[in-house]
Amino acid sequence: MTHGNPLFYNINDGGLEAQVHGYRAGLLTQHDYNNLTECDNLDDMKMHLSSTDYSNFLQNEPSPLNSGVITEKATEKLVREFNELRFHAVEPLSTFLDFITYEYMIGNVLKLITAVRNGRGALELMYKCHPLGMFETIGALTAAQSIDDMYEIVLADSPIGKFFTRTDKRDFDDHSTEEIRGMLYKNYLETFYDFVQNLGGVTAEIMGEILEFEADRAVLTITRQSFGGKTTKDRRKMLYPNFGELADIHDQLSDAEDDTYLANELKPYPLYSEMLRQVSKQVSLESLLKKRAVELNKNAFHQSFGYGLFYAFVKLREQEISNLMWIAECIKQDQKHRVQEYINIYE
Repeated sequence: MTHGNPLFYNINDGGLEAQVHGYRAGLLTQHDYNNLTECDNLDDMKMHLSSTDYSNFLQNEPSPLNSGVITEKATEKLVREFNELRFHAVEPLSTFLDFITYEYMIGNVLKLITAVRNGRGALELMYKCHPLGMFETIGALTAAQSIDDMYEIVLADSPIGKFFTRTDKRDFDDHSTEEIRGMLYKNYLETFYDFVQNLGGVTAEIMGEILEFEADRAVLTITRQSFGGKTTKDRRKMLYPNFGELADIHDQLSDAEDDTYLANELKPYPLYSEMLRQVSKQVSLESLLKKRAVELNKNAFHQSFGYGLFYAFVKLREQEISNLMWIAECIKQDQKHRVQEYINIYE
């Protein structure tokens, strides 16, 4: 296999890797964040962003701005950058980039499943779907009258059909939307992990570490969210991806019903044990896990001749967009005392 061979990598993927490094250099700096958090209104944010890599992305938006417009336009920038990479990519990078979009596709389909289950028209939610997760037949899902209809449409025509076929159809009748989300995400992570391991080289090393963390994050999130709920041990364990640092204690974690039990089981795993110790009214486990994800994605840029930095850039830009949304909402709602609670990317 030629993947990871510097000669072949530079011929096929070297130019795009350089392009991603350029994108990464355009991420907001700590100085930019300092300026943004000092803004008194969203038009001030617009002015400060115009001096960054975002440039004039809001120039055609009338005042007063709203936070949704800032997020929408920032997402459009990410989509343009990603689509340019995808357009020029050849195998196996093209398939790797497709895997990045599958996560967004799953999210979009789940939004539509939720709409159907709640008796709402799925069509009205289409505009809330993430543009990186759009696919040719997604519009057909809006005509579905039941989950069974959507299941058949997805299986037949969508790029993420493989993640549905790994789940027994009966699950869609028996499980909540969150459990369906867990099953599909588990299938996605396991398939993506197998793909990068088969590629080998730097990609397997960097993406292996990232995806193993994402698997552990899913396990911890599922476990804590189901405390005191009706989810059985077997159902909870069914949602756990079959790899990751915590894979050896999945059986024990599926029994957890409070943080005291969880903390005891996590003692042999210093990273996660320390995270749980830090959880308080002011600090959530979710925010600590996000910070760890940022750290891993930043580290991906320290290696060449692998695809990890392509994934990492998308995730870092995505976190940046979330940060912009947080800052904008704090300014809009006059919650400036909380404006610093975004996730630092580059300090």
